[in-house]
Amino acid sequence: MLHRFGEVRFVAHGSSMIPSIYPGDLLTVRSESVTSARSGEIVLFLLGGRFFVHRVMRKWPQRDRVLFATRGDALPQEDPPVDGSQLLGRVTAILRYGKRINPANHVRPWKKFLRWGVQNSTMFAKTLLAAHLLRARIFGSGSPETTGTPGKQLQECV
Repeated sequence: MLHRFGEVRFVAHGSSMIPSIYPGDLLTVRSESVTSARSGEIVLFLLGGRFFVHRVMRKWPQRDRVLFATRGDALPQEDPPVDGSQLLGRVTAILRYGKRINPANHVRPWKKFLRWGVQNSTMFAKTLLAAHLLRARIFGSGSPETTGTPGKQLQECV
């Protein structure tokens, strides 16, 4: 569908990309060529029959193909190498609480601190998710994905 229409929207599940993407965020993904994918971008790819939205850490050529190293912002380790043929598109927009968020490649110091916190502390990640869920309940998000518990959501992705 993505290759046919060029763009797709879907609701994010899991918490491997907090603090950049939270469960319940509406993501817009645009089909892009493998050669245009750059380090720091958030991409959608297929690995082991499952869809993932993670950040490109680096890419390199290997024989007649291109490989990517990807990682969820909340995860301490990279994913297994992703072949360029598994790359489906790039996240071009994030909609959270009705507000559009630009998935910028340049990460500000505050976001780097939050990433470090979720990568190194399960309690920090659970607290961040709990704050997100509380905000969603207070301000309403219209998304059923924000009604779970932070511990359960963290276990699903970590």
